[in-house]
Amino acid sequence: MAEHAGASAEALESARSLLAARDRDLADADAELAEVVSAAHAAATEAIRKLDAINAEIETAVAQSTVTAPVEGREFARFLLTKQREISEVLISARAEADAKTVVLQRLADRYRVSSTPA
Repeated sequence: MAEHAGASAEALESARSLLAARDRDLADADAELAEVVSAAHAAATEAIRKLDAINAEIETAVAQSTVTAPVEGREFARFLLTKQREISEVLISARAEADAKTVVLQRLADRYRVSSTPA
């Protein structure tokens, strides 16, 4: 019976060690998740800020535009094409950032899954 008590104590200590290791891993994952979400929010906020600034530039240009000659029309068209490229760059950058964060979140999801077998 004493050997069963010893085995039970060892099993209990082993389980405690596994739980402590899992707790540390989850705490690390939580910290990484908070960082990823914060960075994603900052990136989205910055992209929106840039798009709002471009929108303001376009709105101002439209309000001030008095196209009376073909040359002015072409100049305004070039301005709009430049703004369209800037918008595309913002969106491409935001998409790349989102894709990178998605990869990290998928990896984190694996860390949060509970394994059915001890590590």
